Amino acid sequence: MFGLDKPSFQHLKGLAFHVGVGVVVSQIRAFAQLYLLGIVVYFIYQIVTKKEKTYYALGAAAYIAAAEIFLRMTKAMPFWELGKYLVIFFMLLGMLYEGFKLKAWPVLVFLLLLLPGVIVSYLNFDYFDQSFRKTILFNLSGPLSLFATALFCYQKQIKFGVLLKIIDLMILPILGMVVYIILYAPPMEQIVFTTESNAATSGGYSGNQVATILGLGMFFTYIRFLIPYKNLLLNLINIGFLGLLTYRCLLTFSRGGLITAILMMLIFTLLFINWASLIRKAKATVKLISLGIGGFLLWGIAMTVTKGLILNRYTGKNALGEEQDITSGRGDILSQELEAFLEDPFLGVGVGMGKFFRIEEEGSNLASHNEVTRMLAEHGILGIVALLVLLLIPLAFFLSKNRNLLMLPFVAFWFLTINHSAMRVALPGFIYGFALLTITYASKPKKKNKTKTASVPRQQAVA
Repeated sequence: MFGLDKPSFQHLKGLAFHVGVGVVVSQIRAFAQLYLLGIVVYFIYQIVTKKEKTYYALGAAAYIAAAEIFLRMTKAMPFWELGKYLVIFFMLLGMLYEGFKLKAWPVLVFLLLLLPGVIVSYLNFDYFDQSFRKTILFNLSGPLSLFATALFCYQKQIKFGVLLKIIDLMILPILGMVVYIILYAPPMEQIVFTTESNAATSGGYSGNQVATILGLGMFFTYIRFLIPYKNLLLNLINIGFLGLLTYRCLLTFSRGGLITAILMMLIFTLLFINWASLIRKAKATVKLISLGIGGFLLWGIAMTVTKGLILNRYTGKNALGEEQDITSGRGDILSQELEAFLEDPFLGVGVGMGKFFRIEEEGSNLASHNEVTRMLAEHGILGIVALLVLLLIPLAFFLSKNRNLLMLPFVAFWFLTINHSAMRVALPGFIYGFALLTITYASKPKKKNKTKTASVPRQQAVA
């Protein structure tokens, strides 16, 4: 029943190893630094020595993007933006071996549209207690990691099976992080729940960013729920992990990650049902019914554990049931960024200068949570054009009938995430670039009739 072929056994070993990583790091924090070093050395070796350069380069960047928050919360990174730099490094290493398509010039246009904002910032930067270099890199490292990934992935062909292998690879560090978070958190009866983001259930870190990772993990395990492994044991583990991720995502009390995950699932389900064979549609319908029942039970458990406060959180009420600002203060930042745009509508106030504008005008030093309004404030009209370029690229792919089953869900993740968490982590930029791959699917074998004429192979939606 649980007979394992070699790929299934390798994946099972990977799952067990990452459970071990989560356990060890929770007891010995310094081990996280060794873990990071091992990741970098392992992937560089694989890219340099193995023939499958595209797979290992993408796999390396994907793994780092998925592990970034885990590495940050465990203090493994010697400096804050290292995750984004490593994504850029592995994409450049991939391009060194595999190159990139000249058709990717729209991605270059996006980057060029950001450069005037750097010049404006340089000309106006007079905050002597701040580093100009750090200010620029903090705000542009996310867009730069997006640029590098999009340049490498732009219409690069890979098989659907390879895409699933990369998704499986990204699940692994998320598993390690969940194990760490569970062991880090005090017993549930000792946690004080309010209607604010909960650090205790988020590994002592930002609940917003943790929920973003957990939400993406939910989506990945959902993909493997509808497109199952060949092995029953792996499928059972995957279903359990999907439930665990959903439960832990709820307990962070950060809504963005969960809502984004649910919307991605809906988009993917519509595409999957549309493209799948009749038999797969029937199986998917049964699975979705069971998933709905499971989701209802998980919500009931979360309601019990949080004494009903999770419902208040998602309906925009405080612990007393009174209406409160559903944006958690983000609306104020948004309006201030719109004011900055109106002051300098063409070129903006300059990269990283939005924060200083808010300090001078409103006395608020909060960083932006919305990449769209940050681009509007700091890059002006050119920033909006840059964002439109990013939206038009996948739209053009979609209209040209690019059959990447995950393109629309991935673009949705990028756009929804940058609207509640900006680009503070590498993940949204990487996932956007990842969406630009061209996927090839398995074809039915040719059938020969008595006259030795072969039927035309028909592509299937899933391998």
